[in-house]
Amino acid sequence: MRVNRPWRRVAARAALLLAAGAGYGLFAARFGGLPCPFRLATGLQCPGCGITTLLLAVGRGDFGAAFAANPFLFCTWPLPAALVLWQGWQRACGRRLGKRAETAALLYAAALLLWGAARNLPLLAAAA
Repeated sequence: MRVNRPWRRVAARAALLLAAGAGYGLFAARFGGLPCPFRLATGLQCPGCGITTLLLAVGRGDFGAAFAANPFLFCTWPLPAALVLWQGWQRACGRRLGKRAETAALLYAAALLLWGAARNLPLLAAAA
């Protein structure tokens, strides 16, 4: 079976990403992950704080703990995952990401930054 060139590139990048993720997952399960540099420097949670806890909880099937770790990312992960996969495929085919996908990525990034600010407000911080 012959695999065309774009699929080969995408498969190689996906395998590398999966291997890196599995390696970090093993490290995090054993040692608790790496501390967030933003949180160490400021004492505030960044938009991504809780990702390691979220992923480890999902791996255990504990979706309540995963939601508690980072509710925004828990609820919205399919969008950035789809955008990353689509961008990888487009680049492997030698094409640019379309305007709609670029706009969706920018809107998601803006929402993630707003979440990062909102999760440190006293009202939300007390609820977390």
